[in-house]
Amino acid sequence: MTVHSAFIRIWQVALIQAVLAFPGFAGVLLPKGQTAQVVAAPKSELDRRTHSTLTTYLDKVLGQGVRTVSSVGDVEKGIPCIVLTHKGESNPLQVTVPSGHAESFALQTGKSMGRSLVVASGNTDQGLKRAVQRLILRSRQLPEGLEIPDLSLSESPWIPEREYALCPWVPQQVRGAFVNPYADNRMNIWLYGDQQLARYVEMFDFFGYGGVQLMETSYSYSVFGSPEAFQARQRILAQLAKQNGQEVSLWVWAAEFNGYGWIDPDVTYTPSPGKSAFEDPAVRRGFEKYYDHYARLAPYVDRLIGHFYDPGHLENQQDVFDYMRLLEKKFRDKNPAVKMAIDSWAAGPNYLQELADNGFSHYLLLEMSMPNLFKPGQRERLHEEARRLGLKLGIWGWYTTEYETDQLAALYVNGKVLKEFFQQIRGGVARIHPLQYWSEMEAHHLNNIASMYVAGRLLWDPDLDPDKLLEEVTEGIWGPDRGNRVLQALKLVEDTRSGPSWKTYWWTMPEHRLGSEDPVSDAERARSILQDLESFKSDRTFVPKFPLPVSPETLVELILPQLRQILAFAEFRIELDQIRARAKAGAPKSDLERLAASAWKPIPEYDTWVGTFGQIEQRMQDQLLRQLAEELKLSISDPGWLRDQEAQRLLQKLQNMQRSRRGEWQFKKDRQLNEFRWPQAKMEDRFGKLVTDGWIEQTGVETYRLTNWHHYAR
Repeated sequence: MTVHSAFIRIWQVALIQAVLAFPGFAGVLLPKGQTAQVVAAPKSELDRRTHSTLTTYLDKVLGQGVRTVSSVGDVEKGIPCIVLTHKGESNPLQVTVPSGHAESFALQTGKSMGRSLVVASGNTDQGLKRAVQRLILRSRQLPEGLEIPDLSLSESPWIPEREYALCPWVPQQVRGAFVNPYADNRMNIWLYGDQQLARYVEMFDFFGYGGVQLMETSYSYSVFGSPEAFQARQRILAQLAKQNGQEVSLWVWAAEFNGYGWIDPDVTYTPSPGKSAFEDPAVRRGFEKYYDHYARLAPYVDRLIGHFYDPGHLENQQDVFDYMRLLEKKFRDKNPAVKMAIDSWAAGPNYLQELADNGFSHYLLLEMSMPNLFKPGQRERLHEEARRLGLKLGIWGWYTTEYETDQLAALYVNGKVLKEFFQQIRGGVARIHPLQYWSEMEAHHLNNIASMYVAGRLLWDPDLDPDKLLEEVTEGIWGPDRGNRVLQALKLVEDTRSGPSWKTYWWTMPEHRLGSEDPVSDAERARSILQDLESFKSDRTFVPKFPLPVSPETLVELILPQLRQILAFAEFRIELDQIRARAKAGAPKSDLERLAASAWKPIPEYDTWVGTFGQIEQRMQDQLLRQLAEELKLSISDPGWLRDQEAQRLLQKLQNMQRSRRGEWQFKKDRQLNEFRWPQAKMEDRFGKLVTDGWIEQTGVETYRLTNWHHYAR
């Protein structure tokens, strides 16, 4: 060591000691420009990944590289260090790790051997990974260096197995009904490169999920062009999750091989007379084909989840059970250790007893999360019966973080909705019979990360404050200052789209609403936030604490059109209030109709992701305007472009339905066609427009067909 470098080292040590001696500071400061010191002896590949995650972060923040040593004694006296250990290994702060779960960890700051220390210790390599992730999230990037605040954490997850369910919808192909070519494909994770996908998977690992639930539907075959092409991406996702030490589940729609844009002539569900669907060779052929396809993923997954009661193509329940046994056998032939599960969507009242009676007691039963699906006492009875029958229970979290994107796609911020439900479960039915598994739906991808982060953390501890968690995720992505600016946007979304409870958020509840009680305040907040974020630039000195598949600026760009829609809806509500005030003051009907026509400016979809129900504020706008027209006896017409757009979407749906038929398909105007959930008057109008324009022709008193049906028939 030269005299010059020795002097610098003495000065650095003196600086560190001065900072640590400052009154009120009880943490650890790693100064910029100084090589960070890490004590570690990685024992597994996951340990090595965890060590790399930490050292990469330290290097980016401090800009001086990292020195890894095997013991604290190898670190110069007075220099702070981070110690990575496993349970049972000696550590200088005598940190104790909770038992009972592989991901349990402890994280503690303190002083020992003349220096400040951070000890991160895990029950296993998975627990150590959690400790390091939390260490990074709790760190503070300062001009002087990286500050680790005073920490004394000891944690185990509330729910042992937690997964995000990767919903397969994509922005442009809406449920196989119609195509929206203007939707932003940056939210289509299936287009990501391998490195992008790796960061996406690791991001959800950082959010606290212990695994991923991959989902397989025929819809994805139509998007990719073949089952094999989609499965290739699924396989990459599974391998990436495994590299992170996470588990992988595969959810399959176990009796749905056709539909949503995918047509396979090999598939039939109707057995010949006198045969069951399981015995009939023609029916069996289709099931064997797709079950063999599913089973190719068996070596990559830990759990197979069946979903076969919806839509219920198999009418005989014994066929359902026989085919599920066949699917299980095909998986176990390739992976004997695979765990089995089944969700309870559309299941009947005797479902649990039937599972037990038919030899499925080893299956994990996933109950639905949606509170409105259960009548008072019904969820309690389910847990009591599961306990009596010895069945394991989990929750299939569907719609609690957001709506499925094939229906009411939008950015939602559901932290309060989630906490309310999680605490109800923990304080109620979980005491009757505990839950070992929980998945939460991840459908909107980049626009849903705030709710997914809150859900991931609440599955560790339902007592956490969702507002604090929102602060944590925004600060972790954008830094303290810019993160607070994005936080204000997310709070506006929460106040205007989600609200504080399931009742305000869920679209069929009487209390559901869009916008707060004060549209003027909504508009003022939206204008202010938009003005601030439209010129948003990231802080280049801040190192994001999460692995991100896109830049922080991109995440803000995806939020902006959602804020513009919220603003437009607030302005529309203000106009409606003014019309009602004019009506109350006695304005003539002609004036009111003129004002209503002026107010009826359908909220743009922009390049946002929309589902079959349409853009959510535009949908509510339509409802409120129709209510106003009925209330004041006004005549209001829809803009011509809107009628044309919606009629064309209905036409695409009809064309896709004809594609699934071998010959001419004649249809009636019934609920089957109205996948858009339009009011009957609107459905009649859009359908009538297609008749007038020559796309549909009448064939009988109540029957119709596409005029050029032979262009689409198989």
